[in-house]
Parts: sequence; structure tokens; C-alpha cells
Amino acid sequence: MKRKLTAIITAAALLIISAFTANAAVYTVDKPTNGDTIYIAGDPDMYPIEYYDTQAKEYKGIVPELYKKISDSSGIDFSYINSGTSNEQYRLAKNKQVEIVSAHHRGDIDDLLSEVHILTYNDGGEPVELCIGFTSIAPDNVVNTVTAALQSASSEEILRFSVETAVNNSPNDFPYWLLFVIGGLVILVIVLTVINMIRRKKEKLAKQNRLADPVTGIGNSLYFEQWYGNFISPASSALYYIAYIGVDIQQILQFADAAVSEEIQIYAASELAAESGESDFCARISDGRFALAFEAPIEEQAKEYMERLLTRLNRFNHDVMRKYPIHFQAGVFHLDAPNIPCEKALFNARQGFYHARETGVPYVFTDATLLKREEYVRDLKKKLRDALDEKEFRLYVQYIFDGKGKTACGAEALSRWDSPKKGVIPPTEYIRMLETAEMIDELDFYILEECCRTLQEWKTTPKKNLWLSCNMTRITLSNESFAERFKEIVGKYDFDISKLTIEITEDALAESKQQVMDNIGVCKQMGCRIALDDFGCGYSSVKDLNDYPIDSIKIDRELIVESNTKKGRQLLLGIVRLAHFLGIKALCEGVETEEEMAVSVTAECDYIQGYLLARTNPADEPSVERNITFL
Repeated sequence: MKRKLTAIITAAALLIISAFTANAAVYTVDKPTNGDTIYIAGDPDMYPIEYYDTQAKEYKGIVPELYKKISDSSGIDFSYINSGTSNEQYRLAKNKQVEIVSAHHRGDIDDLLSEVHILTYNDGGEPVELCIGFTSIAPDNVVNTVTAALQSASSEEILRFSVETAVNNSPNDFPYWLLFVIGGLVILVIVLTVINMIRRKKEKLAKQNRLADPVTGIGNSLYFEQWYGNFISPASSALYYIAYIGVDIQQILQFADAAVSEEIQIYAASELAAESGESDFCARISDGRFALAFEAPIEEQAKEYMERLLTRLNRFNHDVMRKYPIHFQAGVFHLDAPNIPCEKALFNARQGFYHARETGVPYVFTDATLLKREEYVRDLKKKLRDALDEKEFRLYVQYIFDGKGKTACGAEALSRWDSPKKGVIPPTEYIRMLETAEMIDELDFYILEECCRTLQEWKTTPKKNLWLSCNMTRITLSNESFAERFKEIVGKYDFDISKLTIEITEDALAESKQQVMDNIGVCKQMGCRIALDDFGCGYSSVKDLNDYPIDSIKIDRELIVESNTKKGRQLLLGIVRLAHFLGIKALCEGVETEEEMAVSVTAECDYIQGYLLARTNPADEPSVERNITFL
């Protein structure tokens, strides 16, 4: 007990003497560390030099206190990792997961770039040499600063005195006089010590808050970046896989509230933390998105790890996860080369995640083929962006006639890509490209603006009474920012908004139903009309006619073609009559023959559209309108 007390008192003396000599021995660094953390592998059993306090759950002793003093004077942030009762110094040094291997006997640790002598003391008559070592990832400024501090004469003298006193003193020769000396010194510096402790505690708390995710309690994106940079070394990178894991939060919010969304993410965070090994780390980097770095010696084990992890994530016991097709998916990228930046590693893993969502599989490992595809998409996006900026997409229209096919009362807006290199490109060739590049909404809003401009121009022409329908895809109508952008575009032009019809496709109603309904509601409130395209041959049902504020339906051409049979004619007639019964107009589209025209007239359709009456032409080309009578 007296030996331990002597060591504690002597350690206090080290702090006090250092405080008084701070002006005489201030250690500086070559350049600021910008808050980067230097990680230390400690020996939990080298009392009193360095030991792990299981109650306080932190390293204590003479050397940890010395690190604190170096931190105060230099700005370097030191942190012990893998704190616990087992000595991990050898493994952490071998894997280059720490910059400093703290107190150890010289020669005990391999894979060190250099060692600096702390002191030599006698233990049972044998000299014992203690050192601190630096791995190859330790910055030069840190090596120089710590070395200078340890090699100063005052530190050497204090350290030797402290250790030899703790190791060699017996109860009979306990230096009681030292208590009076230290007691006086403690009184002199206690105020400064308390102030310093409060300051460090506040700084530590502020740093923890910056790195913590407020929803789940695990790390955030900044935490992941810091651990990636400080924990994964060039030598150990080949052991690591970076996983980008996510769940569709917007889909969850269609069926549940925000509290359920948070509950699912908190559960996911706890499962990720539970599955992570000692050398793994994870973080929540955005809403519904998590990043995980984990070790696996071969890809087969990495796949087993991901299968096990996703099974745990997707067994969350909640109605939303059980009833609906909502589940976690992942993309995984192997750090197959050293010094890959964190941003690039996450980007590559994210491409695997997107591909997993597209193909409906639990996870995808990002490989060279997938990255090449992403490069193609990026190039495609640039070309399409340039085409939109240069207004290479032109507005085309196909006129829509009354139920007798005599008078044009409206038109459907269509697009064509008028490429300077390839000429006019039909939609069948570029719509899929825009979807792949995730830019289909850009075209939708581009055409919407062209429709508004055209309706404004028609006000002083014979077409002033025509209405114009503008197609909106599922992706655009599912966007939360749709309403804001729609109002912004429409508000720039002066025209009768009741002449603008928003034409929606059936697949828009099949997914993101609540968001689509909200956005359609905004259009309706502003005075637009709503038309449902391709009715009768797709996803929609009769119930949609009741659920949505639909003004008209466009009966799919396939039903028009099949109306050459008795049953087909009865089906067409029944659909038209149902629409009329609900107060909804019916339009027969794709009419190309006299027989189809006659059937449409007989079925009492309100409007008829097709090549038989008018072909698709540029909206600003007057020559095609000479034989058309406008309402």
C-alpha cells in the first residue's frame, strides 16, 4: 500500500513540477495538427508507469500524465485505443493501427520505426530499460515533439525517481518527508489544476458532440472520416472492406411516422455496433444511411459477414418491415490499394448500394465493371446536361380532337432531342438514358416550362382556346421538392392555368402514393387539370379514379386495337360510360385507322387523338396547321 501511495504522490509531483517549469520547457510542433488525433497502444499492467483503471475506464499513470502535458503545450490530441485489461500493443503495432506504442521493454515490439528511451531502473538487481515506440504512420512532428519531451533532463530525472521509489522502497524506508513537500506544492497549484481540468473536459465534450450522431448515438460522418484516416494505415488497408448500408426512409414515412423511422435507425445502429469487431467502426452518415469499415482476410468471409449483418438488420420486429417490401441493402468496396481517400471509398461502396437497389439483391460488391458503368453514367450526365443547357430538346405537339374528330380542342406536349451531331433523336432512345443518369425530372420540368411559354404565346393566336397536356413521370411526381419548383415555373408566365393539363402515368400511382397524391393536389389547387395516361392496361385500377382528383382518362391504344371484336367494343364502351358516370372525360389515344375512328365515335369518347387526325410536329411549325380547325 505504501509503495502504491509513493507512486501516486510522485506522479502528482511530476504534474506540479511540470506546471511550474512550463515556461522553461515548452514543446512545439513543426506545423499544427488541425485537431487530428494520435492513437496510442498502451500496456494496461505496467503500474505505476502506465496502467488501465477498470473503474474509471481509462489509462492512468506517469506516462499518460506526460501525454496530457505534451498535449497542453503542443496542441497534439492523444488517445488510447482498445482500452481494456489485455495488452494489444503487438497486434496494433503490426497492423499499423496506432502511431505510438507506449511504455514497453526495448525489443519486445516488432514493426516499430523507432524507439525512444524513457529510463532504466533496477528491478531485483537487474537493469530494465523502458521505451516508447513509433510506428511508420506516426507524423514526423509528433515523433519529434514526444521525443523532445521524453529526453528532457527534468522528465528523465522525475521518471527515474518515481519508478525506483515505487519499485524499490520498502515500508521501513518510506520517505514521509515527501508528503509535506508535495502537500505545499499541491496547495499552490490546485486552482490552476481545476481550471485546466474544466477546460479540457469542455473541449473533450465539444469534440464528442461534433463526432456523435444525435439520433442513434453512434458516430457521424465526421467521426467516420477521422477514424478512417487515423485507424486504417497503408499497411492494413488490404484487410478492410467499406460497406454503405441503407434503407428507404421515404418509403417508411409513407406507412409510418418519423418516430418509427428513428426507431428503425436506432435499432440498425445498435446491430452494427454489436456486429463490429475490435478493429471495425461504423457511423450514421445521413438519414437512413450508414457506413461501416470491417476487417476480413478474404472476400468470401466478407460476404458471410454482410449476409449475417443484413439478416440481423432486416429482422426488426415492426409492422412496417413485416408488411411492406422495406429492407436494408448494402454496397461493399474492398480497399484493394493503399491510400484510397475516405470519400472515394464511400463513393465506390455507394455505387454497389445503388446497384443492389436496382437489381433487388441484398448487397453488391463494387468491382471494376460496376465502376466503369458509373463512369459511363457520369459522362452521359454531362452530355445530357449540356443538351438541356443548350436547349437542344424541342417541344413537339400532337393535336387532340373532339369526339367527332372534327375540331382540335387541345394538344399533348412531347419532346425530341435535336442533336447537332445526330439530328432529331426520338424519345425511345433518350428517355432511358435520362432515367439511368437520374435526370428525367430535369426534362420534365424543362418541358413544363416550354408548355407554359407556348400557352402564353397561344393567347394571341387562333389556338387561344386549346388546352395543352404535359407529361410528368413517376420520379418527378415522387419528389418532395416538386410543388416548390412547379409553382416557380408556372408563376413566370401569364396564361389561363386551367388550360394546362398535368398528365400522369399509371406507375406513378403504384409507388410513393402519398407523395404523388400531395403533389397532384398542389397542381389541382392551382387550377390545373389532371389526366391519367394509358388507362386500362397497366398498374391503375378503378379505385384510382376515386382516390385521385382526375379530370380525364386516356384509354390505352391496346384497348382501341382490340375493339375490333364484340367483347373488345363492349369493354371500351363500358370504360367510357364508367368515366362519364364519375364525371370524368374519356380520350381514345392511338387512333390510326378509319375503323378505330368509327369505334371511338360510337363509344362516345369525349376526345380522340392519333396519327389518323394529326401527326406529331414541332409546336412552332405553322405549315402543319393549315388544314386543322381550332376550337
